[in-house]
Amino acid sequence: MFTRDGNQVLLDLEAQELELLVQLYGQLHELLAHDEMEVDADPFIQLLSMDGPTSVPQDPALARLFPSAYLEDEEAASDFRRFTEPDLRRKKLACVRDVLSQLQAFESVLALDSHQTQNWLLSLNDLRLVLGTRIGVGEQDEDEEHTAEQDQDLERDPGYFLYDYLTYLQGTLIDLL
Repeated sequence: MFTRDGNQVLLDLEAQELELLVQLYGQLHELLAHDEMEVDADPFIQLLSMDGPTSVPQDPALARLFPSAYLEDEEAASDFRRFTEPDLRRKKLACVRDVLSQLQAFESVLALDSHQTQNWLLSLNDLRLVLGTRIGVGEQDEDEEHTAEQDQDLERDPGYFLYDYLTYLQGTLIDLL
């Protein structure tokens, strides 16, 4: 759990929490590092760093992390994705790598500087987005009636408990800031 000691943010985890977070961050790293991005074959385009992907990722979790910027204009969305997704992916990976290295070196309590705290905040959000996409959180159609029984089924899903835990961690960190 995150706490504050003066100007420092501290992270104190039980062994099971540490193991779980190492596993989750490892999976997120794998998801982001997997080179699914299409690349333009033109060397000039590559030299100018204009060789990013032009279509939405096939994996729904990646599509949630890298949404389309222009829903009504496919060409503008394609151009925007080409110029922004590679850098955004690198930044997300850097956050995940930083947090993962902190977790792997964890001994008792971890004191976070402002940069590390920001990386935790950003990567916890990405973890929640990926997990929420995988378990279907928030994907009910507005026109579709949602019963209390369906809500209870979702709340019994182990993924939902994990999602709730990540939400709790993110919330305690936000409250400290």
